[in-house]
Amino acid sequence: MTISGFLPQRWRASPDTARYAEAIAGVLHTAPIEQSEGGPAIVSLIGTAQVLPYLVAIKSLRRRIARGRSVIVDDGTLTGEDRAILAHHCGDPEILPHQAVRRGPFPPGDGWALLLTILDRRAGQYWIALDPHSVALADVPEVEAAIASNRSFTLVGGDPPGGPARRLERQVAVLCGTRGWRYRAGCTGLSGFAAGGAGRALAAGLRAELAALGETASAQLARNLVLANEAGPVLLPRPRYSRQGSKAPAEDPAFVHFPDGPRHGEPYIAASQAAIAFLAG
Repeated sequence: MTISGFLPQRWRASPDTARYAEAIAGVLHTAPIEQSEGGPAIVSLIGTAQVLPYLVAIKSLRRRIARGRSVIVDDGTLTGEDRAILAHHCGDPEILPHQAVRRGPFPPGDGWALLLTILDRRAGQYWIALDPHSVALADVPEVEAAIASNRSFTLVGGDPPGGPARRLERQVAVLCGTRGWRYRAGCTGLSGFAAGGAGRALAAGLRAELAALGETASAQLARNLVLANEAGPVLLPRPRYSRQGSKAPAEDPAFVHFPDGPRHGEPYIAASQAAIAFLAG
């Protein structure tokens, strides 16, 4: 029996996830994270299917910045066993049920639960949004500098999507120009939100403007808008910080986001295994 045969079935619900789970099971044998109240809050939206990828993402990033505390927004699927594993490996992180986040006029969607949590709680602490399908592979001095200077940062978006999503983003860009707002396409892989920054107002403004046009604002569009209008936001330099797409990955990247998770196949497995080897070294 392969290693993945000993892992919970919920972690290997498809051939892709089963192969990935087998390949990265070693992350369960790496040292747990110790919480540090003196650093940023690092928050991720995960469910049971993302527990193993999340451990690679959070451990690889924390090894590079060496401080912070973990916060998890539960999409509603985390089990008691998942929570016990996360408590052991992540220093008993704060876990927030997505349905407990105050929504107000904002549309449903777990991405909104993540963003609203950050906007509601950033007044006294720096927050970092980390996608669980991401891997830190080298030092991230640009991120550390942004945290130290309390400047927000964003991972620049890759090739723009086509279809309705691209049309809506163009519409948002035009709308922002008429409202005096800045807009820049970003990526969900890694974002930093400076302590003391704005709350929900800008996101609420975008939601209302799009609703008047018969459109629904996504959490990603709102995140892009909020970060673009921060004071001196840092744009993490490509290709050291990148979003894995159809093109070949950059040589010696520091951080890579794999938006399709295990479906990226060998590049995702290779990056994760490299991170695990570093953690175990």
